[in-house]
Amino acid sequence: MFGLGADGRIWPETAEAAGDLDDAVVGPHGLVGLIESQLGLGGPTISHPSRVAAWLSKMRAAGSGRFWAQSFDKDPWSTAETLLDWRDALVDGGWTGQRVGAARIDDLADAGHAGAPLPPSLADRLALAALSVADRPGLRIASLALIEPRDLAPPAIARLLDALEAAGVEINPPSAPTLAAAGSDLRRVQDALAGGGRDALTGDGSLVVIQSDTAVMAAETVADWLASGPADAVILAPDGDTALLDRALKARGLPALGLSGASPWRGALQVLPLAFATAWRPFDARALLDLMTLPRPPISRWAARRLARTLAEHPGTGGAAWLETWAGLEARLLELNAAEEDPEGKTDQTLAQWRAWTQVGLHDRAVGMPLDAVREIAGRVAAWAIRIDAAGQDPLLLGVASAAGALVDAATRLESPVIPALLLERMIGQVLADGVSNPAHIAEAGALRAVRVPGALWRSAPRVIWWGFAGPGERVAPERWDRAERVALATAGVTVETSAAASARVGAGYARVVMNAAEQMLLVRPALAGGEPTTAHPLAHQLRPLLQGAADGVFFRAERLLAEPVADLARRSISRTPVATVDPPAGAPRWTVAADLSAVLDSRVESATSLDRLFNCQMGWFAQDVLGLRRGRHAQLPETSQLFGALAHEIARRLLPAGPPPPWAEVRASALALFDELLPAMAAPLARPEHAGELAAAREQVPAAMEALVRLLHERGLEVVGAELSREGRFGDLPLTGRIDLMVRRGAEVAVLDLKWTRSDRRYVSMVADGVAVQLAVYHALARTDGVVAPGGYFLLRQRRVVASAGSFLTGDPVEAVRPDDDTLRIVSQDWAAWTALARNGVLVAAGLQGSATDRPDDLGFAAPAEPCRYCDLTGLCRINVEAL
Repeated sequence: MFGLGADGRIWPETAEAAGDLDDAVVGPHGLVGLIESQLGLGGPTISHPSRVAAWLSKMRAAGSGRFWAQSFDKDPWSTAETLLDWRDALVDGGWTGQRVGAARIDDLADAGHAGAPLPPSLADRLALAALSVADRPGLRIASLALIEPRDLAPPAIARLLDALEAAGVEINPPSAPTLAAAGSDLRRVQDALAGGGRDALTGDGSLVVIQSDTAVMAAETVADWLASGPADAVILAPDGDTALLDRALKARGLPALGLSGASPWRGALQVLPLAFATAWRPFDARALLDLMTLPRPPISRWAARRLARTLAEHPGTGGAAWLETWAGLEARLLELNAAEEDPEGKTDQTLAQWRAWTQVGLHDRAVGMPLDAVREIAGRVAAWAIRIDAAGQDPLLLGVASAAGALVDAATRLESPVIPALLLERMIGQVLADGVSNPAHIAEAGALRAVRVPGALWRSAPRVIWWGFAGPGERVAPERWDRAERVALATAGVTVETSAAASARVGAGYARVVMNAAEQMLLVRPALAGGEPTTAHPLAHQLRPLLQGAADGVFFRAERLLAEPVADLARRSISRTPVATVDPPAGAPRWTVAADLSAVLDSRVESATSLDRLFNCQMGWFAQDVLGLRRGRHAQLPETSQLFGALAHEIARRLLPAGPPPPWAEVRASALALFDELLPAMAAPLARPEHAGELAAAREQVPAAMEALVRLLHERGLEVVGAELSREGRFGDLPLTGRIDLMVRRGAEVAVLDLKWTRSDRRYVSMVADGVAVQLAVYHALARTDGVVAPGGYFLLRQRRVVASAGSFLTGDPVEAVRPDDDTLRIVSQDWAAWTALARNGVLVAAGLQGSATDRPDDLGFAAPAEPCRYCDLTGLCRINVEAL
């Protein structure tokens, strides 16, 4: 049995009910493969990207002055892919690569003869098979029964059928389908599609159009219908994905259909593009972070987590934090390998494999990547996939290895020592374009079957459900050749299929689905699919004259099942029992904690950040600082302002050792050198092209800020006590910890300077003026061990300004503050005690919810915040924000 849609999953699976070793149901790939195996014509399967790369190389070898020259200069890959389709369409029409006297076709002919041979397409294989069956012994095909009419076959298939018939193979026409009962709506539609009259539909349930607002409701309706009677039907799913419908079927105890759409975005497949994305300069820290946080990273998960954590905190490689993390990985590996015969050797081997994945930023995008590097990266990805699979035949891992191998083959066929970045990315996208189906989504045993294409339903079935009966349907290639070119082709014996002929074949395939429904047919069309509005299917336009004015029962609104306890659909009665509507949990300003928190709170040491969070929202403090909840790792790459601030802090630490400040005249040059040195090690995202403007500004602003800071130290007569000092201390019962950016001394007094990279000084001026600078108050307490502590202040790097209160020796232009740092520190301690006492009693207050003021402790020094949830990442936890259900 031969049909154009019979490659892949079909129904029925065999020509005979009991099966027969001498019978097969095949499509174009199956038929040509059968002939090739019998005549010894077979060869290795060549991927489509490899063919595109080979054709691109041939187009380049054909020389300049071709009709594709301008497009080829701008986007060689897309141009080659398009023109390869044109060339294959010509071969399908019988073209053998000869010049025909038409400029564009002759250019394609010249490209075909230039360079290395082009791997064959299906059209090439069909042409070779047609030439070979007449003069080669060994063909063992006795008869071929067609599923579609012979006159609808594409040219290459038609020539092969003619050749088989000439070789003695019996070619049988399609058998007549088993039509629905006479007088039924389905039979009226079948008669009309066969060219008969158009009788009005009565709504007898043999043909029903199910309409729904969403695909979810459509799936519920189909599953209910199947569950309310014999669950024996063939489901046509043109998009190749029944995951949504399968969920509804399994909820009713019915077998899953198991069709899964192939996706290029499945986790393991991302190892290939991410491995290449990290290799470009400037280094893409996001790509490496994504690679380390994949469900199956290319190195051990525990090691990937450590590297991801370091990268999120210091986005770069080669810095102190990065080297310290690698030292920790080595120590851990030595522990794990302690029982091995050569623990150091095995550790070194493992580390070398891991380091290969983090050797980043090696190749300049403007130059391209050498072919050897492409082979090395793709080969490493393939080796990883095969090693992880360990002969387990995991489709996803095998797909990764196959894609990597296809990329190497395609890159080699380009015949270029260096591959431009854009071209390489196009090639990677091409080898991953087909994707891989969900390996966990499989068909289950039962009487339900699913097929992907109309032609796969090649024999009559009692019940047929067209799932996703929506447009645009199968696309037909537009006309590529003008009248003169068609005449030249016809003179050369080439018959290129017209768009009209292809449309007629596609339309006949749609109609054949209806003709193969023997008893009932359901056409299911949701108004929305995947969040997008659907369009009418081409067959729906053909059926419109029959469906207009049809009786009740021909159309069924799926949403009726939500309102009616019993609904009649396609000769079945569907019953639904209403359930009580339950509202989702609402946000509550007061939360009760069942466990005693005393032990947890007694062991806590607070920082300025945690105290700020406590005074802003006790619930947020408990969730993030006590429980340690954090947003996902992918979201934790710092913003550009944070990266510039981190760079400035590290530059200040290196420029300002303890003692007198450095000479003012040398600071700018030293700061600029440190900026360029530290950028790739701890702020690599800033070197990305999208941040070019900000980076250029910061390269001026950061050294200027360091110069202003050192000038301040000289002008105020200050000595550096230390930079980036980690301190712990207490203020009464409040245990504190922190990292002081800069501590300075004048005589017996010390003060702290907190360095900030901010666009506006308004916030910090307001905090000092209102006496709510918690960070300065905490640092005030931590600095007490070094002598008498004067009021501290903020040094705003971009503004090159000190913001400090009266009494501070840091500035001659103090901010009038309502209270000194000592009083702010006392209020911090007082409010901390009040909030933690409330937590010890099992009460937490979510500050963003209405009514939270009632549960706040009395006599707090810090007022309730105006916008407590503005910068919180966990607003879904206390249900300040609730997603629509």
